[in-house]
Amino acid sequence: MSSTKNIITLPSVESIEAEAASWITVLGREKISATDMSECKLWLNQSERHRQIFNGLTDLWDDLSILKELDDIAESVNTLPVPQPTLWQRRSFLAIAASFFICLIISGTLYWQHFTEFDQQEHLITAVGQQRTVVLSDGSTVQLNTNSQLEVNFSRDKRIIHLLKGEAYFNVAKNKQRPFYVYAGDGLVQAIGTAFNVRLKLLDVIEVTVEEGLVALVSLEKNEPSTSKNIDIMPISFPENEKFLAELSAGQSTTFGHTVEKIEQIQTPELNRKLAWRQGVLVYSNIPLLKVIDDISRYTNITIEIADPSLRNLPIAGHFRVGEVEALFESLEITFGLNIKRINKNYIRLSIKS
Repeated sequence: MSSTKNIITLPSVESIEAEAASWITVLGREKISATDMSECKLWLNQSERHRQIFNGLTDLWDDLSILKELDDIAESVNTLPVPQPTLWQRRSFLAIAASFFICLIISGTLYWQHFTEFDQQEHLITAVGQQRTVVLSDGSTVQLNTNSQLEVNFSRDKRIIHLLKGEAYFNVAKNKQRPFYVYAGDGLVQAIGTAFNVRLKLLDVIEVTVEEGLVALVSLEKNEPSTSKNIDIMPISFPENEKFLAELSAGQSTTFGHTVEKIEQIQTPELNRKLAWRQGVLVYSNIPLLKVIDDISRYTNITIEIADPSLRNLPIAGHFRVGEVEALFESLEITFGLNIKRINKNYIRLSIKS
């Protein structure tokens, strides 16, 4: 049996207020059925909060000579007076007033949701070895890799992310009216509805890998003329000093800054390897040891030195759980016969066994 069946959801004050106002509207009619009267009693009997809120709302209409029967209902659910036909005009006024109150509650809630879904300012950080997934206000998701930092700044007309450090994967909710920008170093990546990975390697070196959809790469190089190019995914033109560089589609990856390096078309196995960190796994297939150590070092505070230059190009294949650095050392020692020397708890030296 699912555990969710045992969860009790408590009604919010706003929902009880809306229900109370609805009951006031019903009781303000010229004629009230026995069924309505019975259901009203059951509703009031749900909790003391229901009765308090109902009583509070009837107090709002005291200056309008609201029927005493409503106060009696709030005080005692066992005696619900039968409305007198001679008072139907005041009851009709009450029904209109209560209906207006309901409209205020509903419209106020929708108004608040309408604007809060657009605006979002947030600073997201992960520590060394930590990973984190966050759902943004527009329904997009961002997954931060180890030692990363970004700022979210959403408004009504655009969605802006500043990747200040590290690596993040974005799954963007499609909205052509609100372009999605990721600023990193001196580069900009724009998408509308797509999934892609951005890694800030250096201050001016950005690696982008696209899993779904299409993105545009833009250089923020100063004093450069804007490149004129029509891009289907770009709902607005580039500001001055921003220069279009390239488009990337699903399965493509490149590194760029002020210029774009070679765009690679990578096969699914390689794409899965590059994005395996999202499942907390690091996968290598004939990767030089130097690159493996550089990558592993992002997930630990341990400094790893390759003492023998001849080892730097040693091809490494395998997969390791994020944070399990000792498993890598053990594999290098057993499989490749390397000497693992622990200088101290935060410094490891790799060398060839003599």
